[in-house]
Amino acid sequence: MCNIKRRRKRNPYMTRRYWIHKLHTRIACVMLVIMLFFTVANIIKPDAESSEKENRNLAQRPSFSVSAAADGSFMQDYESYQSDQFVFRDMWMSLKTNLDIISGKSYSNGVYRGKDGYLIEDAVEPDENNLKKNIGAINSLANEDKYTVYTLIVPNAVSVIPDKLPNYAPVRSQSEDLDNFRKQLSDEVKDIDVYDILSDQSDKQQLYYHTDHHWTSLGAWYAFQGAKTQLGLDKSEEIKMKAYAVSDSFNGTLSAKSGYETDYKEPIYIYLPKSADAPQVAVNYVEEQKKSASMYDSSKLDERDQYSVFFGGNHAMIDIQSTQTEKRRLLVFKDSYANCFLPLLAPYYREIVVIDPRYYTGKLSSVMSDKQFDDVLFLYNANTFFEDRMLAGVLDEN
Repeated sequence: MCNIKRRRKRNPYMTRRYWIHKLHTRIACVMLVIMLFFTVANIIKPDAESSEKENRNLAQRPSFSVSAAADGSFMQDYESYQSDQFVFRDMWMSLKTNLDIISGKSYSNGVYRGKDGYLIEDAVEPDENNLKKNIGAINSLANEDKYTVYTLIVPNAVSVIPDKLPNYAPVRSQSEDLDNFRKQLSDEVKDIDVYDILSDQSDKQQLYYHTDHHWTSLGAWYAFQGAKTQLGLDKSEEIKMKAYAVSDSFNGTLSAKSGYETDYKEPIYIYLPKSADAPQVAVNYVEEQKKSASMYDSSKLDERDQYSVFFGGNHAMIDIQSTQTEKRRLLVFKDSYANCFLPLLAPYYREIVVIDPRYYTGKLSSVMSDKQFDDVLFLYNANTFFEDRMLAGVLDEN
């Protein structure tokens, strides 16, 4: 008899299972390699201090403490750190934005793609814990009865020009958050509410940039007109100002942040006194040990962030002195919204010291003792103020 080897018939089900298992194994290996790559890349990549694209400081690795772990702030800070420092972050953001545009979405990275070319930053939810600390610190300063303390928290575009938002955009009521903030202020604090004057002019004038989260110089000018009386500035010595266009090619941070309207260009205006007899100013950038006879830095118009034409950007501490015969001295705590407001304010004071708590690491008590301040002004936009974590710490050093 012939020995004939019979071939076993392959079970098609078992063969299919084998190849599926092999495919799953390879996919798992690839995913593991990718995860290892990004883990190693995030470890060895130096942390960036700031994002030129978004024009902001990036979160840094937080220091661990038992108290921070207990109140949850350490994990919150660490999540922000991981999000800001993730490798190839800008590339992933651009990819997501492009996919959003293709799918017809009008919201990207906290920014609405609104009507008439407007990009509008969403209203943030106040950080209640830090907000309570900041309000307490402001109230404590006012209750010392050494200074007249003012707050000027500027509503953002999302609150002032809601008609430019996409239809049915689900936005938080920033007006209610501002009302709740004011209810917690001490009677000794004089709050300057500019919402009505901005809202009244918003139909006729451009008070916010199309592609940036800041108000325009014109928006600041209208707010200043409304604030002058409350600040007690002498109207009999009103200093006439004129607006000059210094750029027609500004594309702001909301465009970079969202990926929308990247080709949109708009002007930047600065205000200068009409009269040559108006008080002159000298600006001292304290930490940089640099002085200037101007509040504007035209070299910034050649850079990505042209809004930095005002004072060359943000600084820990600026000392503005003028030839004004008025003896009043003002201390300002601020964010970048103040940068185009200060040139309107400067000619009315002998001296203005400006502190940005996001960068300031000095002793406030030494500044307060060296200068005989009459007034203190807190000037922020609402979104930044509601998320601020630095102000109370700076004030507590006093």
